[in-house]
Amino acid sequence: MTSNVTVNAGIRYDRQGIEQPDTRNPNAQLAAAGIDTSFIPEDDNNIGLRAGIAWTPGFSSRTVVRAGYGTFYGRTPAIMVGTAHSNNGINVQTYTFTGAAVPTYPDFFESIPTGGAAQRPSIFVFDKDFENPMVHQFSAGAEHGLTNDFSVGLNYQFVQGDSLPRSIDINVGEFTTATVPNTNLTYRQYSLTRPFTGFTRIIEFQSTANSEYNGVTLDLNRRFTTNWQARLAYTYSTVKDDKPDATAVVPFGGDDAKFAQDPLDLDGDWSYGDNDVRHRVVLSGLWNFDNGAPRASRILEALLDGWTISGIASYQTGQPYSGIIGFDLNRDGNARNDRAPGLDRNTFRLPDQFSIDPRITKDFRIAGDLHMQLIAEAFNVLNESNVNFERNTYMSNTFQPLANFGEPTGSAGPRIVQLAAKLRF
Repeated sequence: MTSNVTVNAGIRYDRQGIEQPDTRNPNAQLAAAGIDTSFIPEDDNNIGLRAGIAWTPGFSSRTVVRAGYGTFYGRTPAIMVGTAHSNNGINVQTYTFTGAAVPTYPDFFESIPTGGAAQRPSIFVFDKDFENPMVHQFSAGAEHGLTNDFSVGLNYQFVQGDSLPRSIDINVGEFTTATVPNTNLTYRQYSLTRPFTGFTRIIEFQSTANSEYNGVTLDLNRRFTTNWQARLAYTYSTVKDDKPDATAVVPFGGDDAKFAQDPLDLDGDWSYGDNDVRHRVVLSGLWNFDNGAPRASRILEALLDGWTISGIASYQTGQPYSGIIGFDLNRDGNARNDRAPGLDRNTFRLPDQFSIDPRITKDFRIAGDLHMQLIAEAFNVLNESNVNFERNTYMSNTFQPLANFGEPTGSAGPRIVQLAAKLRF
């Protein structure tokens, strides 16, 4: 627009075609409720907007102010599409039989044994109003050159996620309100009778989840001159959501922990997200030993030139997790997502994490344009025990607090050292 103002704008259209399932479950209850297992919605109005502006104020040629906004669309997750094709009550991957007459491995049977009973199947369907996930992203910041080599920046970023995917069991019955003994804490309990009597779960893929990210980053940069560069950045951020997830496709297993606690109270899961990291500091740098001066001999050149040291050191505060009760408190058929009464989602925090990842390389010129590079690098070189799992069962089935709650049960990767050689020609 002017010599010190630049404006960019754009528009983008996205459309994802989806192969429809070839079979519709003919169950009368499903038909009466308008549930069609042969239909996956296709979102046709994904128009993304882009706008950005950069301004260099007249009073300071070393300063630039930038801002931008955009809407971005994701795809309908392929794992959801594939699951809706293969688990509709007709195309069924597995049946589970129970009963004394059911043989155990390595025996097998050619028909359903007498006295054995197959569980009612669980099916997966798409909400007829399912939409592709989208985010609104806004950023604004300023960068100022302190010297010819150093600059400082302050940036704010806001990201709002709408129509995010999740899996909800819609085959739950009426509920009553129960009270924890000797307290005023209450919780819901669902009827054990499922409305759709021919099925165990009816998992509906919905686009009803939301998220919100706010982050401020302050960074100090030293550009690459005189053989070295460095960057120090600090970010303060918050993530809130109501438990979106695109991978909960295996019922009665580990995926059950990914479901919202109460299918009829999705707002009750609005809290700090699983990936909420409040504080994060990152220091990175690179140092090239070469000084550009000629060496007295080829031997000295081979020994002293071509060395580069780089690395990243990072520190962050712990991510949140929920305290659960360890059994199916609300009787919705899911025993992995029931929080202890009185606790909000993601009330507790893992310990802080710290890691240093150094790298050193040495370049050799063999002949002409043929070079060899030797590499030695390490991840978590100090072998820090960065705890990433703790016992999360807060309360027993008699509503008594457990003494081992919060004990570490897992950690991130230990020290790893990697050696490599690479030829360039």
